This record gives sequence, C-alpha cells and structure tokens, in this order.
Amino acid sequence: MFKIKHSSRNITACGGLNFIHGAIRRSEIKTFIDQQLGHRGMGAKYSRSDIVLSLFSNCLVQGEYIADLQWLKKKFSNQLFTQIPSPDTVEYACKELRTPTEKRTEIPLKGKGIPVHQINYTNDMNKSLIGLAIKAKQLKNSELHYTLGFDNIVAATEKQDAKKSYKGHKGYQPNVSFIGRVPVHIENRNGNTPASFKQEKSLPRCFDNLEAAGIRVESFRGDAASYQKEAVDTVTKYVRHFYIRQENFEGFRAQCGRAQGWGTIRAGTEEKEVVSILYPSLGGDQEYRIVVTRTLRKDGQFDLESGTAYHYYGILTNNKDFTNKEVIAFYNQRGDAENSNRFLLNDFNWRHLPFPDMDANTMYMYLMAMCATLFEWIKDAWHPIKPRLLQRPCE
Repeated sequence: MFKIKHSSRNITACGGLNFIHGAIRRSEIKTFIDQQLGHRGMGAKYSRSDIVLSLFSNCLVQGEYIADLQWLKKKFSNQLFTQIPSPDTVEYACKELRTPTEKRTEIPLKGKGIPVHQINYTNDMNKSLIGLAIKAKQLKNSELHYTLGFDNIVAATEKQDAKKSYKGHKGYQPNVSFIGRVPVHIENRNGNTPASFKQEKSLPRCFDNLEAAGIRVESFRGDAASYQKEAVDTVTKYVRHFYIRQENFEGFRAQCGRAQGWGTIRAGTEEKEVVSILYPSLGGDQEYRIVVTRTLRKDGQFDLESGTAYHYYGILTNNKDFTNKEVIAFYNQRGDAENSNRFLLNDFNWRHLPFPDMDANTMYMYLMAMCATLFEWIKDAWHPIKPRLLQRPCE
C-alpha cells in the first residue's frame, strides 16, 4: 500500500537545486568559501558563502540580474537552501571586499595614448579562485602539463566610471587567465586601457599564485596583445613553451614574402599553405620560430612589403619539436578560452554588472568567476548521463 505524505514545502520548478546544494553541503565547499573570503560582522544575517551560492543558483535558473534574487527567494523558500540575500546585501558584501582602483599615469608618446590607466584587482581573491578550483578538484597539483590561456574581455556597460573601449562602446576590459574552463586570475581595467598594457606586471602575479598553490603550468597561449618583448620575456621565465599570435606588421610581411619551402596541411576542413621561419622579432636579437600560414587576398592586390597577393598569419613559439600542423592545432585550442569568456559574459552575467563603481563591479566579477568554477565542479559531481541511441525499428 502506498503512503501519502503531506508536506508544507513549496513545489517549485527550482527544486532540482536541492540536489546541487546537498552536494555542496556534503563537499564542505560552503565552509571553504567562508574561510577564503572571511566572515562578515556578527550582526550579518547572510555569510559570504550564502551570497556566492545564491548568485550561483541565480545563474542556474537563468537569472540575469541580481534583482532576480528576489524571485529566487520567493520560489525557493522552505527548500533545502533558504539563505538567499537581497540584492542590497550582495552590494554591501562586494563593497566590503573591494579594493581601491589604481590609477597609473603615463606620458603619451607624440600626443597619442591614454594618460591615465585605471586598474582594479585583489590578489587575495585571485588566490581564492585557485584555491576553490583545487577544492572543487578542477585543478590538481600533481598535474604537470597545464596550459594557461590569457585573454582580455570587453564587458560592455554604461556605468558612470566606464570608459569607451576599442569596440566603440563604454565598458571595462579585464584580463582573465584560464586553465581549461576554470578562471584562475582576473585583473580589471577600464575600457580605454589596451589589452597589451603592462602584461609583464599582471602575468607574474598569476604565475606566482599558481606556483604557490602547487599548480605547474607548462604552456602559455595568448593573442596578439601578448606579442610584445616584455610579455614574452616574462612568460619564458615560467613556462616551457609559449604560443602567441603574430602581429601582421610590415617587416613580418616582407620576411614572409621571401620565405621558401611552403607546404600544404589540412587544418579541420581547410587546406592551408604553411611554412616555419626564424625571425628576430620583438625588437631584439633573439630569433623565434614563427609558423606562418597564408591565404590569397580576395581582391588579388599585391602588397608592396611582401611582393605577393597573400594575407599572412603567424604563431610565435619557442617550441621547435612540434610540426607546423601541431603548432597550429595546439594554438587553435585557444578557442576554448574564448568560449570561456563568453560563458562569463552570458551565463555568469558579466554583461549585467550591477553596481555604479568599477571597484564593486570587479568584486562582482570575482564572485561570478567562483560560480563558473562551481558549475564545472557540479558537472563532475554526478556521473554523466550517456544518451542511448534509439534504433529505428525494422520496416
């Protein structure tokens, strides 16, 4: 005989979150977050872990704004996880944790450039990102072959202190380092600061934090913003191999036009002409290998520098063992980092920064990055469901 059990709990479409918060509770991640972020005042109703886990739940039910926490609080009342703060409490917590924005002044060259750069980051929060990734078993300090992906994201916003970015709209332009899909370092910059600015200062902070946590990085991937002598010199101190998109400047095109021994490879569905050249780029005497691909210009116009009708694309690397095809394939995996950028923007609400000031919004970015790591963990918390192919019945 079946027994009927009466319950006063709300029936809600968000009920699946109970399983997730049950797993979080058993894993002691909630306690770990409070240890990393510190405890709030004695009179605070909600802990910092409550705030992070509420923002995480908000993302899981496709909430786009912190105002959606009010809806979540109503729907999720009397369930397993009920410590859901108001949007105001989230703002208070971000202001408690924030650090002042740094202003760095430079003398513009020939009247061009940004005289004042605004940068905001908290190294303790960056250490917490790594710590959470280890706690959630997304990083293991026994692994020796991690690849660090470095990129800049333009987070469009109309906040009062946001500056116009190179894309033509106002926003911030944080640089973010990923290992796989896991964000491990964030430094926010205002929108008018170029991606190339002071990477030789940002990158050591990231690598030093990883090394202090026992995480070893073997390879580095960066876009053309990392194509600068200071950044390359910095990276080579920490990793075995680097792969950086080559700038298409005049001297490079001239060298490519003189290159001999072009071959053909298949990359995905495309055939590419490719060659390796040694070139003393970056304004120094050091010669680096550049794996170059070329494609015919659609207009057929000859370039005066190269003497050819080709577009040239290069990957700067110190790996002399990989074939040309292997270098291209390895660099192209950087597309995963760009997808991770989109996840932060779209799924973890970097597109909807809630506060009027850069420093509080930077802290919100950190909290949402922690949510992104929790999402990677929760996908591993249960065995993946393998779809069974349906066989078509015999006719």
